Amino acid sequence: MTEERARTPHPRAQLVIGIVRRGDEILLVRERLGADGELLWSLPGGGVEDGELVHEALRRELREETGLKVGDPVRTAFLVHVDSPSHPSAWAAAFEVDDWTGELAPGDEDIERAAFFGLPDALGLLGRLDSAAQREPIVGTCRARWRRGRCGSTGSTVRTRHLSPAGEFHPRRDLTAVNSD
Repeated sequence: MTEERARTPHPRAQLVIGIVRRGDEILLVRERLGADGELLWSLPGGGVEDGELVHEALRRELREETGLKVGDPVRTAFLVHVDSPSHPSAWAAAFEVDDWTGELAPGDEDIERAAFFGLPDALGLLGRLDSAAQREPIVGTCRARWRRGRCGSTGSTVRTRHLSPAGEFHPRRDLTAVNSD
């Protein structure tokens, strides 16, 4: 790497993701995420704006994408670092939200629909995401908790992962820490 390239700052994307539950169901949004603009289901969330606190960004994004007014997150579900051509050194933080009010009414033109799904159906829909950076942490976190009967319940494991530009995980760089509530 040249010295000048090493000094050139790259914009870093900071993303928030919300895991919103209603009983044994999880809220998903349908948007164009596929390689060819295909409509796919994902967890709601989006970018953190300059100067915005992460929890504020989460509340704003969920309000825009779902119409729901959410409280502060109660647990961190996972953190993931992603290197991609469009977002070098991006990170995403997923948070569980227990407190919300309102009716589903997406206000973001990119969101075609928002709906709650039972966990098995939600996992099937999330498993269709093209990007390993989106799919693997989300599906892995929910599947592991579901097996333990705890998807979205108290206590959580925070997983931090690193994905290469090719979307491959680096196991030696993966860290796991227990978050005691």
